[in-house]
Amino acid sequence: MRPETITEAEIHAYLDGELELSRRYAVENHLAGHPADAARFMADLRLRTSLRMIANEAGEPPHSMVEAAARLGTRLNERPAWGFRMFRSGPVMRSLAAAAMLVLILIPARNVLASPPDFIGDAVDAYRTGLLRARMASQIESPHFDAREVQRTTHIRLPRLPARWVVTDAQIFPSEKGPALQLMVSTPTDEKMSIFAVRASTDSPEEPTTVRHEGTSVAYWREGDMSYALTGDEAPEAVDSVADDIAADQS
Repeated sequence: MRPETITEAEIHAYLDGELELSRRYAVENHLAGHPADAARFMADLRLRTSLRMIANEAGEPPHSMVEAAARLGTRLNERPAWGFRMFRSGPVMRSLAAAAMLVLILIPARNVLASPPDFIGDAVDAYRTGLLRARMASQIESPHFDAREVQRTTHIRLPRLPARWVVTDAQIFPSEKGPALQLMVSTPTDEKMSIFAVRASTDSPEEPTTVRHEGTSVAYWREGDMSYALTGDEAPEAVDSVADDIAADQS
């Protein structure tokens, strides 16, 4: 039987934590049987972490440099797909490494933080639970809640939500940081999103930062002793834009 092919896209998805379980196993099985590939993989992982550390200290780049990085990335994306071994060698690897350095160093660091706070996992779990509740006739959603009562009882302050959002469910969830409030909302375009609020001191930034976590887009930020996460299935850029508006309205 021919060995299973591991693609470039799957390697990137594995590094980003976005592969489904069966494909993660396929990548790990390949690496376990190919020590040289595993060593190169770890070197790439170390390089990615190093670049993110550098990016965290980088300022706003000149517009011309950002455009150059984008053009280089576009040209490289037009190349045909490569197998795992072919991708890891020769001029293609050197070109992609150069593009990665341009993108990670030149683009502002707000969306490349290496370690999101722990409550992001709780926020994603709550979001998926909310979607599940919405599909179950036996689970009654609770769209009505008293924000003052919640704040008085749990000391959780909720940010002001966009005017045309409709709250479809409100729940108190346990989290590693203590009780958390989660609201499931429906947007004017009928997108389902979740706002997760917990009273906890975290290392979240004051301006929203968006990451992909287990296939879901999550924007997180803090205001004083409150930490927030906005979760949805849309592209990270779309979730980030909405989170920016919510955070700006808190100021």
